[in-house]
Amino acid sequence: MAIEPRKLLIYEPYPFGTEGGNLRTLRYLLGRGNRDRLDVLLVVPFETPFTDKMKAKGVSVRVVAPSKRVNRYGGEALRDSAFGRLLTGWDLVRYNMLVRRVIRAESVDVIYANCIRAVLYTMLAGLASRTPILWYVKGELGNRVLDTLGFIVSSRILFFCEANRDDRYPRLVSRYRKKIGVLEIGIDLDELDAVKQADHAQLRQELDVRSENLNVIILGQLYRPKGVDLLIRAFGELAKDRAGVRLFIVGDPVLEEYQPYRAELVAMVEELGLQDRVVFTGWRPDALEILSTMDVLVHPSLSEGFGRAVLEAMALGKPVCASRVGGLRESIRDGENGFSIPPGDVEALRERLAQLLDDADLRARFGRAARKTVEERFLIAEKVRQFEDFAIELADSARRGIRELPRAT
Repeated sequence: MAIEPRKLLIYEPYPFGTEGGNLRTLRYLLGRGNRDRLDVLLVVPFETPFTDKMKAKGVSVRVVAPSKRVNRYGGEALRDSAFGRLLTGWDLVRYNMLVRRVIRAESVDVIYANCIRAVLYTMLAGLASRTPILWYVKGELGNRVLDTLGFIVSSRILFFCEANRDDRYPRLVSRYRKKIGVLEIGIDLDELDAVKQADHAQLRQELDVRSENLNVIILGQLYRPKGVDLLIRAFGELAKDRAGVRLFIVGDPVLEEYQPYRAELVAMVEELGLQDRVVFTGWRPDALEILSTMDVLVHPSLSEGFGRAVLEAMALGKPVCASRVGGLRESIRDGENGFSIPPGDVEALRERLAQLLDDADLRARFGRAARKTVEERFLIAEKVRQFEDFAIELADSARRGIRELPRAT
């Protein structure tokens, strides 16, 4: 007898058209999941090219539009007056009731929230409909009040790695340990191998990526926690006596309030006289193709959930130099499959990057070891299956009326 698939509602509060690491993870879940196990409904606050793309792939998408007060980003609501926050809270309650209608109409079994905002947008809807919430903590926790609320209302909480789990709130983690688990991210090697084997001659010509140069890349959205300014400072020192080195900055600010940071980076490049050595490509749909033409990836983040771009570079056999943050603390073995440096340490960044630029054998060795790491630990098919197992366990436990789940592993 065939088992009816469980209905999973995925709430994505940031369906921006620029597909960063979080949306790529979501795309993998939507595209590679077993629809005989999970019937997925994607709920978003607004439509974008990303949601159009998902619809074209047969994904059910529902838009539930919030009020202007609720639909603010970058901490704007938290900086509001006490009365303003009260009004936003009331609008948030009303929004949850709209989501509740969807849950009931679609007979949803489990809600998937990938950040604290998604938890806030769905928690009352879940409680009112007795629908469990699976919270996958993608970024760094930073608001004690909201995070505590997330721990309380979520039925299952997953982290990228044990280090992320243990960074903050040891008492909360201890108290709710039975519903906390770890699920590492996954990489689609087939997709990356196809990228690696493609002909990039036209792309190289467009961006002037020359094989006789040493080409360094930083890949991701442009805002201060990514540490792009730190890399430019370190690169400015390295470029003085290395004429054939170039830096490609691939990405753009996602939010309008991050635009001044990009202007600051451009001014810094001009001040250091690096206009001919640093290329701002903006956001590119072919970012992985650009990455495949590079020699070294640098990821100097000050804060990170995991750092998907680093794993993608490792899968492509590229040597990486990344900050010791997020899940990268457990995926990079310093001096074996890459360099791991203290976040914010410009001198360490300069020294390690200099080693990579000056030693072709080291780059090759790191690249081979990095690829092996991904093959052994970060394959997407296994991660999607594990995610489905968590969601199905949660759905079945809720159907049976079990209040306390077995300890997550």
